[in-house]
Amino acid sequence: MSTTVSFPRTLAIGIFVYDGFEPIDVFGFAEAFTIARFLGTSYANPPAFPFEVRLIGRKIGPVKSSNGPSVLPDQDFDAALGAPPDLLMVPGGSGSWPLLDEAADPQGVAALLEWIRQMDSKVSVMASVCTGAAVLARAGLLDGRPAATNHAAFAWVAQQGPQVLWDSVSRWVDAGNYTTSAGVSAGTDLGFYLVSRLAGRAVAENAVAAAEYDWHRDPQSPIYYPPRAQF
Repeated sequence: MSTTVSFPRTLAIGIFVYDGFEPIDVFGFAEAFTIARFLGTSYANPPAFPFEVRLIGRKIGPVKSSNGPSVLPDQDFDAALGAPPDLLMVPGGSGSWPLLDEAADPQGVAALLEWIRQMDSKVSVMASVCTGAAVLARAGLLDGRPAATNHAAFAWVAQQGPQVLWDSVSRWVDAGNYTTSAGVSAGTDLGFYLVSRLAGRAVAENAVAAAEYDWHRDPQSPIYYPPRAQF
């Protein structure tokens, strides 16, 4: 007699990609979700999976990462608004600065921030890695909330949201519907944390083992202590 196993709904993880995004911000974060499996299944099992990852771009077409490969988004902005993911993450990278340069592209910046605000009303969790926090901060989503960002770019990012309660030490910060991480590999740590939060600690620990990743589980015990934040 066969038994049909019923799993929870697969959650959609959206990642915004733009010219100059940092590859590890996207792919390290994505791997935490793509390698995760429901309990009782293995890496080799077919779907259902706890998560599916979608790349979202302004339009459908190649998007060049910072000193790395190009990717092809699965959705454009309009499609993401019509079929929003459960979580949306904004990565960092060298493209963060031109992405928010109102002097060079005022209409483009305004359109991006409006899209971010609209997506905020549709998703359960807004996340950022590294300097991606600058986008959430400029959109006003982090005002009055604690947030983290890349330590090396801390001063610039903090200027994008002077009312944000910036944390210059933690590897990531969970502020409920908004989760932000510091730079580079901290985004992968945040990814596994969000797997734990959304699918359970056992799923996250199994994913970490499958990825053979050294997960820094405690955001309050950073591996790098930056200089005292100054503006």
